[in-house]
Amino acid sequence: MLSLTPQLTRARELIESDRSFVLHAPRQTGKTTALYELKSELKAEGDTATLMFSCECARVMRDDVDWTESFMLESLREAADVSGWPKELLPPDSLPQAAPGSRFGAALSEWCRRSPRRLVLILDEVDSLSGATMVNVFRQLRDGHNARHEGRPFPASVVLCGVRDVPDYWVTSGGNPDWSDPAGPFAFITESLRLGDFTIDQIAELYNQHTQATGQEFTMDAVDRVFELTQGQPGLVNALADQITYAMRKNGTITTAHVDEAKERLIRKRPVYLDAVMARLHEPRVERVIRAILEGTPPGTDASLDDDISYIRNLGVIRGTRTPMIANPMYREFLLRHWFLSADLLNREQYGPFTDEELTEAYLRIFGSSHQESGRM
Repeated sequence: MLSLTPQLTRARELIESDRSFVLHAPRQTGKTTALYELKSELKAEGDTATLMFSCECARVMRDDVDWTESFMLESLREAADVSGWPKELLPPDSLPQAAPGSRFGAALSEWCRRSPRRLVLILDEVDSLSGATMVNVFRQLRDGHNARHEGRPFPASVVLCGVRDVPDYWVTSGGNPDWSDPAGPFAFITESLRLGDFTIDQIAELYNQHTQATGQEFTMDAVDRVFELTQGQPGLVNALADQITYAMRKNGTITTAHVDEAKERLIRKRPVYLDAVMARLHEPRVERVIRAILEGTPPGTDASLDDDISYIRNLGVIRGTRTPMIANPMYREFLLRHWFLSADLLNREQYGPFTDEELTEAYLRIFGSSHQESGRM
């Protein structure tokens, strides 16, 4: 468990300034963990009531604004009930009378009116909202935020946490032209913060915690290999270590050979985490960009794809802007092996570990020409 305090310094500054903002990063990066750490820090200071709840339940509601509001309010209430707060900090038992489409904002306002502390609200998995429901919830947050200067009680800060960055919310909402309107539903968002990937030193620090707890060491070459394969993607960094120490039950010092075996096992069995990457390829905007990169014709010069490239980069599948590439060698091999390739194309009865040269040969058999250097597929 790495301390995320340095990464949350700016978040603290925004909350202390009563600003609302987005915290985004690809899945399995540690966003929720970071927010729990932030919430714990604010709680320890004692002058802020910080409530965090997930919007995941709203995913199935799609464009049903009324039902989404009901689920959001229920999730908020459940999170408050298990918070351990004294009664005076809890939201009111009965919600204020308000028209559908305005109940969420009205409930937050009434809660803040009664609360003896300033309220910070953290909405996790906010990407679960889409279309009309997203626009409605964001409009209520914007209206409450803007009315604070008129004396209307409302949360001092709202943190929106998810995979997407702010422009992607505009696309998800249906490309509503209100995005360019200063009064649009997203206008209350002050800033967008992104959690980064691990550095090689952070990977070494994380793995050293395992060593301190169990006595089992990782060689520096093994740490270097993990960084090479994952480029610091936190979910993959943890998945490789878990595969070696738990699934493979390796004893003794962990070497690069163990890392390569763990990589191979993960790619072959397609865990849910990697399958989530594959699921994105069913989206046309993702498929055409990834295909272009793998075919050696990255769409860096096509300005019309800028939003798509930004979206896919925020998903963690690619990195770079003008000349985007697959985010890390593990993703690259996974995509080539499961998206384009099959055993007969590779002339193999069984998959084995792939070198860059073997991947390049497979690429040439599929596409017939090479625009992509080895190691960049």
